[in-house]
Amino acid sequence: MDSHLVQRILFLNPWLRGDVSLSEFLAAHIPEKYVQRCLEQSRLDEPIIGKRKVRLLIGPRQAGKSTLAWRMFQKLGRHPLFLLCEDMLIRSWCSEAVPFLRDLKELVPEPVPLFFEEAQHLPEAGLFLKGLVDLGHAEEILVTGSSSFHLQARTRESLAGRSIRHQLLPFSLEETAASTRTLPRALAMGERRGQLARHLSFGGYPEVWFSATPEAVLWDLIEAFILRDASDMFQVRYPDAFRRLLKLLAFDVGNLLNMSNLAQGCGVNRKTVQNYLDILEETHIVRRILPFQDGKRSEVTRTPKCYFVDNGIRNVLLGQVSEPDILERPDTGALVENWLLSELLKNLPSRWSVQYWRSTSKAEMDFVLSDGQQVIAVEVKTGRMIRPAVSRSARSFLDAYAPSMLFVVNQTLDTAIMVQDHQVRFVPLEAAIPALLDLWI
Repeated sequence: MDSHLVQRILFLNPWLRGDVSLSEFLAAHIPEKYVQRCLEQSRLDEPIIGKRKVRLLIGPRQAGKSTLAWRMFQKLGRHPLFLLCEDMLIRSWCSEAVPFLRDLKELVPEPVPLFFEEAQHLPEAGLFLKGLVDLGHAEEILVTGSSSFHLQARTRESLAGRSIRHQLLPFSLEETAASTRTLPRALAMGERRGQLARHLSFGGYPEVWFSATPEAVLWDLIEAFILRDASDMFQVRYPDAFRRLLKLLAFDVGNLLNMSNLAQGCGVNRKTVQNYLDILEETHIVRRILPFQDGKRSEVTRTPKCYFVDNGIRNVLLGQVSEPDILERPDTGALVENWLLSELLKNLPSRWSVQYWRSTSKAEMDFVLSDGQQVIAVEVKTGRMIRPAVSRSARSFLDAYAPSMLFVVNQTLDTAIMVQDHQVRFVPLEAAIPALLDLWI
């Protein structure tokens, strides 16, 4: 092995020389303020049995992927061989599976877990990881990547049947408020309301969540990660147009995407806007949701809506992050709707999809959740409701699709009624996801 490469590996893995203990090595990578992730408690804890597979941990930069990976190895009680794929020497070494494994056996004779950080930087990640799985020297392979555009696009075919994909997004309210589950309901809901205001304003990126200056950290995220990735990794030709697109999307959250208007506002053609939207979605900055349809001619059938995965990113782009009363803003409807969509993305079981419904007569349902058999409708009302009221749009959806439940998410009302033999549940914002989880579990 090249001596410079060996020194780089030893620097990243001081346990190889016996310089640190297992507990010291792992603890050094886990922050003192640690929030347990829902993914850790569910799918990531499940062992891979019977077949060798790669665990792909995908999500935006700074969402906590590395911390969660180290936490996983801490639970396993094993030293992983940590390889930072941004490093040029490491990247060169991780190009072909056979030479890599030959060198690895010289370095570590017995199989060890392998941890590839930021693997989207590997030029042929899919073929390389496929070779490692098939040749089988490693007992566990965990791969993180901030961009599914690079990592997934190159691994989807070659890792078919050889990988398990996990997505990690910024903190959800369910994660930050986990400690309230042991409190009496009234106290728990009060604590959740306080945390809800911070999620609505600043989002859930871990560094932002714990920072005393969250707005500054959000700007750093946009400049250092979103725009740098766009310029360096995706070679965006018109960075100014890319910035304008971000702001236009922030203003237009929850509305139907109008590609012509976006192209005109950015000063580029529709194809360029489409390309930039793909980049933003693949890097987990925005998420487009498609219309729910059932073959009815009166439905909108193609035009997507666009939301931000994190409220803080959306707010800082608008210059409207910190507000004395977050639920009194002029854009409260878009703000709450965007937050609820982000919470659905973080908590929705993998078999469920989230869409919206809109008829040509403009009857609308904010979110439609479906697992192929069951349908749940979600309407967002941001005002303070005193008594239950079901909108005309909601009644149209109930009549057309008879969902198993209609949730009306609002600020204050917590009750349930029947409307023409359909169950309608009114639930406060801070209790919306727990109420939905009760149905999913």
